[in-house]
Amino acid sequence: MWDDGTIWEGARQGKLVLRTCRACKTPCHPPLPMCPECQSLDWDMKEASGDARLKSWLVSIRPDGGGEPPRLTVVVTLAEGPNFMSNLVNADIETLYEGMPLKLTFQTHEGLVLPVFQPTEPAV
Repeated sequence: MWDDGTIWEGARQGKLVLRTCRACKTPCHPPLPMCPECQSLDWDMKEASGDARLKSWLVSIRPDGGGEPPRLTVVVTLAEGPNFMSNLVNADIETLYEGMPLKLTFQTHEGLVLPVFQPTEPAV
C-alpha cells in the first residue's frame, strides 16, 4: 500500500482528508499512486464530511489481557464512498448494526491523533 501521510497530516489538524482525483473527482482511500477510476496521477486533497455508516466490526481483545479494555475495530463506509478502517468509541456493542450512522471524532493516543468514529445518537 502506498501512504503519502495525507490521513495523518489531516488528523493533526482535526480533519479527515482524502486524496481526490482532479480529473474525475473520485476519492481514493487507501491512497494509491494512480486513480483507480481514470488512471490519472493528478491529485487534490479534500476534507471528508465525517459522516459514515457502519459496514463491519470486531471486538479486539489483547491475548495477554494487558489491562486494556476491548477495542471495537470497524470498517465504515464514508459518505464520500470509500471504506475506512478505524475504531468505534462511545458505543455499546449490543446496539451495533450494519448501516448504523456514525460521525467522525478524534482521539490522541501516545501523541498520535487518530480519526475514530462514534454513533450519531447515544445508545439506548
